[in-house]
Amino acid sequence: MGRMNVSMMRYLEGDHFRVLIAVEMGMKNHEVVPLALVSSIAGIHRGGVLRTLNDLCKHQLVAFERSKKFDGYRLTIRGYDYLALRALCSRDVVGSVGNQIGIGKESDVYVGGDPELNDLCLKFHRLGRTSFRKIKEKRDYHKKRKSASWLYLSRLAAAKEFAFLKALQERGFPVPKGVDVCRHLVVMQLVIGQTLCNVNHVEDPAALYDRLMALIVKLARHGVIHGDFNEFNLIMLEDERVVMIDFPQMVSIDHANAEFYFDRDVTCVRTFFKRRFDYESEDWPKFDEIERKGNMDVLLEASGFTKKMALDLNKAYDDGNFLAHCEQELRTEKQEDEEGEKEEDSDSSDSESEGMEAIQEDEEEKDHEEVQAQVKSVKQQKIVLSQSTRFNDWLSDATTLLDNVDLKELKTEEGYDDSDLPDKINHPPGVTASKESESSDNDDEQEDEEEEEDDHVAVEEQLAKVVKKKRRGVVQSGARSVASSAATFSAEEIKRKLALDKKRNKEKIRLKVKGKQSAVGRNRKDNKNVIAEYAGWI
Repeated sequence: MGRMNVSMMRYLEGDHFRVLIAVEMGMKNHEVVPLALVSSIAGIHRGGVLRTLNDLCKHQLVAFERSKKFDGYRLTIRGYDYLALRALCSRDVVGSVGNQIGIGKESDVYVGGDPELNDLCLKFHRLGRTSFRKIKEKRDYHKKRKSASWLYLSRLAAAKEFAFLKALQERGFPVPKGVDVCRHLVVMQLVIGQTLCNVNHVEDPAALYDRLMALIVKLARHGVIHGDFNEFNLIMLEDERVVMIDFPQMVSIDHANAEFYFDRDVTCVRTFFKRRFDYESEDWPKFDEIERKGNMDVLLEASGFTKKMALDLNKAYDDGNFLAHCEQELRTEKQEDEEGEKEEDSDSSDSESEGMEAIQEDEEEKDHEEVQAQVKSVKQQKIVLSQSTRFNDWLSDATTLLDNVDLKELKTEEGYDDSDLPDKINHPPGVTASKESESSDNDDEQEDEEEEEDDHVAVEEQLAKVVKKKRRGVVQSGARSVASSAATFSAEEIKRKLALDKKRNKEKIRLKVKGKQSAVGRNRKDNKNVIAEYAGWI
């Protein structure tokens, strides 16, 4: 285990990170990104981009690859680390990076700190190592994709783990506190302890065994299975409390192989206790005895929960059946009740009463987090309603104020003076008509008034629609202001400018970038040499 070299970050400038982001964006649909595409994405001249890429290649942040058909650059894992750390530093989440404290088949773990010198745990996902390349068989990050880069898959794994981390933390599970996530880097609370594989003695192995089995059952009741619940992913604190880590492989209890994964987690714990503490219990949880009480797999789209399952469950919820995820268990209970009814009427009545009491007890034993979620939803609905009522009140007040505006007061010799209009709207008591203009019933004056209204196009765009409707009843007098949209340049001058621009564009010489020769230019040069070599043979 070593230390991550981040000393070069202090010497990198904004253009370096701009080019790194351009290479990252180009790798969305390119294995290697050509220089022209990097230049266009970064918005920097090719010469400047080439100099920056040479600097990044020296520090192994990008790599230049040359082939027969394509030449270009690709982002290295170190460059991806720098981009993630740079983003988290700008958010004031991470301030320092320390030594490596853990390594696995798909991640590296470092100790870090925030700007306030609080300890953090930095987990960098490293999918694509030689020890873990069958990712299509082990994980479902690809979904319907045929292929994807290892960097992108690492990003998906980090996002999925952070989502599970926050959900488990909200439901009271013993997990580290999630802080933030960026690209393939997950920032979480540093847990001081040692993994269970390094623990050789405990005061009460039976109590610890019961706590671990209860944790497996609690996960299953919320709809998920850890999938890798062993001594390497459990950290024991000084007071013998256990903290659970490593969540990307969690699956739903509706998974086709859910029972296999559940039994494997139970077997791992039983085998470890028998080997390390010489403790073997006759009691362990069974998958058939699990009763679902939560739908965390639905919320987080855990592995095994398909889109068809989600649609069916949403349809049942819309119909008011909030126990749709327990239908299979209810059906089995009904079948057992029917079999019991065939024996004796008295026994059947007793079994029905007991079944009803069991259902009532299950409803009363709802988890505390479900009640809190309902309270939060009610509060959010109240906030939305209060915001809508405030907006409606403001809209009605503004409409009444605009109705009280007197356009006669805004009339001047040059047109409308709307400089005082906002102040009068903001101060409703001051919106009074100071003067009343004279009105006449002559048809000629009304025709002049309509012509003036057509001329005041610029003023009408500034006033509200309500003010426009009131303008029809106001008599205007004085000089008319005319707004014109005619061009100030003559036709000959415009033609002369267009011709001059066309001439300048023709005189421009395309700049040739000095540096690495492209694959296209190299192939052309090879073809010319071949043609020159075989010249005169025919």
